[in-house]
Amino acid sequence: MKRPFPWFTLLVFVMLFVPITRIIAQSTPVNFINMNFSPITNATSYNYDWSSGSMTLGTATASVSSTQNVLQNTVSDPAPPDPNGYGTFIGTARPVRSPTGGGAVLYEQSVCGTGYPACFSDGTFTFADMVMYPLRGDTLDQLTSLQTDYYIDDGNAGSNCFGGGSPRFDIVVSNGTETGNLPEIHVYLGTYPAFADCPAKDTWISTGNFATDAAGLRWDTSQLCPGTFYNTYSGAVACANTLGYTINAILVSTDGGWFGTNAGPTGSGQTFLFRNIQTNQLTRFPRQ
Repeated sequence: MKRPFPWFTLLVFVMLFVPITRIIAQSTPVNFINMNFSPITNATSYNYDWSSGSMTLGTATASVSSTQNVLQNTVSDPAPPDPNGYGTFIGTARPVRSPTGGGAVLYEQSVCGTGYPACFSDGTFTFADMVMYPLRGDTLDQLTSLQTDYYIDDGNAGSNCFGGGSPRFDIVVSNGTETGNLPEIHVYLGTYPAFADCPAKDTWISTGNFATDAAGLRWDTSQLCPGTFYNTYSGAVACANTLGYTINAILVSTDGGWFGTNAGPTGSGQTFLFRNIQTNQLTRFPRQ
C-alpha cells in the first residue's frame, strides 16, 4: 500500500529552516505632492541684528522645487554669519510683536492662493525661511538641544494645520565634496508618521527637545542616506558622521501652504509664530 506524502512534516521543515522575507510597507513622505515643478525662488531677504532688532537688505535667496514628487527647499548665499550677531529672513519670515506680550517673535506664512497645484505655476505660492548659523562646522552629535515654542496664528479663517513637511527645522550640512546645493536634514514638527496635526490655535505650545531619541522618528536624513526618511536623532548622527557631514546652517521653515485644506482661496495657508528657538545654549526670540 502506498503511504501518503508527509505534508505536515514538509510544512514544519519549511517553517523552521527556510528564511521568510519580511515585506515592510514604505510610508509616503509627508511632503509628497504628486507632481514635479521647477524651483520657485524668492530673492528678497533681510539680515536681522539680534541685539538691536534692526533689519538690513540681505543677499540670500531661497527656493522650493519638487523632483520625484517630493518638495525640497534650498538656501543660497546667506550672510553675514551668526558669530556677527545676525540671522537671515527670507520670503514671508519676519519678526513681529507677540500677541501674548513679551517682545518680538518669528512670523512665517505659506499660502497657495489659487489652490494646488496651480499655485506652483502662477506665482501665488509663498513660503518662509529663517536662517541661523550656530554650531557651524560642528558635527551633528554636538547639537544636543533643538526645540521651539510655536503658535498657530488664527488671523485668517481656515484649517491652518501642519502638513506637507511643514513646519520643520532644516539642518544644512556639508562634507566639502558638494558641487551644487548643500543637502539638508529635515526635522518635522508634529506627530509621527504624517506630521499633519491641527494643534490648538492662539496658544503657545512647546515641541520639547528634538535632539534626543525620545523625540521619535522625525529626523529625515534621506538626502544623505537613502531610505532613512523616518530616522531617530542617533540614527541621524550616525548617518551624518559616517559621511563626514558637519553643520552649515539651521533653518526654521514653513512651506506647506499647498497641503490639504490649507490651500486655495478659502484656505488660510499655514501661519505660525515661533519663540524660544533653541540650539544648545543659544535661544532666539523673544526680543524685549
